Amino acid sequence: MTPRVAFIVDGRYLRQEMPGAAIRRLQAKGLEPDVLCPQGARFDPVSGTFVSGSDARSDLNNYDVIVARCRDALGLALLAYAETAGILTINSRSATEQVRSKAAMAVALERAGVPCAPTVLASDAAALGDLAEDWFPLLLKPTLRDNGHRLQLICRRDDLRDVHWPEQLVLAQRYLPHDGFDLKLYVCGDRVFATRKPSPFDGDPAAAPQPLRPEPGLVDLALRCGRVFGLDIYGVDAIETADGVAVLEVNEFPNFTAVPDAAGEIADFILARADTWDVMPVGTRGHSGAFAF
Repeated sequence: MTPRVAFIVDGRYLRQEMPGAAIRRLQAKGLEPDVLCPQGARFDPVSGTFVSGSDARSDLNNYDVIVARCRDALGLALLAYAETAGILTINSRSATEQVRSKAAMAVALERAGVPCAPTVLASDAAALGDLAEDWFPLLLKPTLRDNGHRLQLICRRDDLRDVHWPEQLVLAQRYLPHDGFDLKLYVCGDRVFATRKPSPFDGDPAAAPQPLRPEPGLVDLALRCGRVFGLDIYGVDAIETADGVAVLEVNEFPNFTAVPDAAGEIADFILARADTWDVMPVGTRGHSGAFAF
């Protein structure tokens, strides 16, 4: 039986490579995935009805698989409903929530013993003024942003005086010496791909991303990160230092930059998961009861 698939996609991702390329690959295989964009929409958690900004209606109970590239609160609510209804979700709401907050992600990675760049959390930038000198340069990250938004590189402790941090929490990460490239590990199921990409601060912006074959140690590291959060499709940002590879952060459903046929890999993974998902068929499901966020 051909599965019915929906993608929950934040509006800002509709213009990016993913998940559009994976959707087109599924269409080429004869599927007709729906795209549910949470912005400007509403959702009835009693009936499972999603109403888009253009007033188009979809019943979540009619889908076998829901694939998400979203961090929007409404999108996460749709995932929560789908999971209580027994619908396969890729990635799950809980996994997405854990990496959506860089603070929660940093705690989970450290507690799991994953080798990471030294990280500290603070209520504001001023609270970082007592860090030892060897913490600098220091990279400040907002905890609920992605795609490199609002990153600030602090070269000296005195520079903290000029920082006006707009959030209630700041994640500060020691900026480790490296070769000017970030190491991007992309994972789909148990398949791991790797790309070297110019660092946003000291890399050559004209340099092209360089795909490479990940060695076994990198494969193990990437899969280990995924197990910490229960992710299916994700990326691991890391750097290669003199002391080994250090993880910077983990992201759900990245663009798979410079990965050959990433769309095909993702489409095949979705169909394989759907084929093995043991749940009552569409049309026999009851509506969900209450659920927690």
